Amino acid sequence: MKLELIRQNKLKITLDKEELSSYGVNIENISKNSDEAQNMFFSVLRRAEAEVGFVYANSRLVVEAMPSSGDLVIFVTKVDNEAEQRLFDRISSRQKPPKIDFRPEQHRAYDHDESRTSYMAELGSFDDVVEMCHAVPTYFGGTLYSHGDKYYVVVGAGMEKIVAEYGRILDESAQCLIEEHGVPVIYRRTFDIIRNRFKV
Repeated sequence: MKLELIRQNKLKITLDKEELSSYGVNIENISKNSDEAQNMFFSVLRRAEAEVGFVYANSRLVVEAMPSSGDLVIFVTKVDNEAEQRLFDRISSRQKPPKIDFRPEQHRAYDHDESRTSYMAELGSFDDVVEMCHAVPTYFGGTLYSHGDKYYVVVGAGMEKIVAEYGRILDESAQCLIEEHGVPVIYRRTFDIIRNRFKV
């Protein structure tokens, strides 16, 4: 078992098949919310509190679970105030998100295309999203998605050069895949909401 405190409010848990089996759980039935799955989840959270300081009592928890190379990876995010709860209301537990296989050319800098009305940037962490939003105090739009442990921001044409400094611009086909399979977090007002609720 691997426990990683990504931020004070976000924990990453990695369990292999043998560890899941010891709790009577497997990747196929984890989504059924059985007694075994709940017992496993809270047992792991108690261990995380003792080992890495992830205090979860009296907090609303948003959980994302996905298989990864035979292991199960679980992201647990604490949502402790009303503003954050509204921000993360669009996030739900997702088992087995579709695998998106990006080709290398989909991560090239970007090709300006006069016909495109929006661009999507892939960012490695939520901290990168916060930093990017604060760097552009006059922009108020943008839609934010999450998929796996990455974040994706859609901006209007004309913003692509700025967001390319903080993430990789995806081509239109990859953008469509994320918009279809990613978890919507904030609609249309990402830059405004993030600047007002999160400090750099």
